[in-house]
Amino acid sequence: MDIVELRTPTAILRHGGGRLVVLRPGTDGERVLDVPIADLLKVRLNRRADEAVVIEIYLRYPTAVLTGVPADRTPLPVLIAEHDVPAALGIVDRINDQIMATQRIDVAAPDLTPPAPEWGKSGPTRADVERAVRRMAPRKDARSAVTALNRYVTPDEYVLETAIAVAAPPAGSGTGLLVATTSRVLFISIGTGERYAFELSVAAILGARTVEGARSAPGEVDTRHGGSGIDINDGNRTLHFAGVDRADTERVTCAVNFAIRRQAADGAAGPADPGVNQLYAEWELLVERHSLGMVDDTQFQRYGRGILRSL
Repeated sequence: MDIVELRTPTAILRHGGGRLVVLRPGTDGERVLDVPIADLLKVRLNRRADEAVVIEIYLRYPTAVLTGVPADRTPLPVLIAEHDVPAALGIVDRINDQIMATQRIDVAAPDLTPPAPEWGKSGPTRADVERAVRRMAPRKDARSAVTALNRYVTPDEYVLETAIAVAAPPAGSGTGLLVATTSRVLFISIGTGERYAFELSVAAILGARTVEGARSAPGEVDTRHGGSGIDINDGNRTLHFAGVDRADTERVTCAVNFAIRRQAADGAAGPADPGVNQLYAEWELLVERHSLGMVDDTQFQRYGRGILRSL
């Protein structure tokens, strides 16, 4: 970013190269402030009670050093002339834009865009299905269920994890392929018996958990299979699947819970910013605690600055 400079009667404000520098005018060029943009909370243009126009520089950390002295008091004011207001507005906006850019966090999220199927002699094949199947313990008789899964998945869902499991009623009976997608839990039977498939929407599921051994809780369907398994609860019933491989079972459990949280968070509104009345109430409480000695001077200044910055 190129360097821009604003010269005022009392200071020289310079922005560029990821830093904000304030100098006193004169031959020496004494530095009043020299900090990276990441150390700034905000910069704003303000008109004081005496009609003077100032650029107020708010520091993010009160321990930042100005001319060798900890800056316990912010903002740092830079007095400007009336005719410099348009130029000052431009540089203030530029600094605040860069402050926002440094605060932006890129969260690494998995790409859950459903891939397009590739067609072969045995029918469609989806890349997400193949990746999930490769992660589970191999089993030859699961091939027919995998082929069926490639036909069952819709263009709107992404296959997260698969595992070989043994279903108990009402989800079915016998061994099959248990599948967690972004929108459904599927169970596709395998073996020589009658083929069937069972599905449950993620939107109807309250949660999933890994369990050990047979269950004995009232109202739950018992199973004669030991080892680790998966309980999936929809608020009315608990579906149990006895696991064959512990690692596969745990991955499917995590995938089901991930899909539940993903749907719950999609489009959810964040908490509203505190209103003026709430902030004023916090300020009154802070003043009262300070007067009673419950908050010392240093804490009062720090908490007070936080409330004022939220306005």
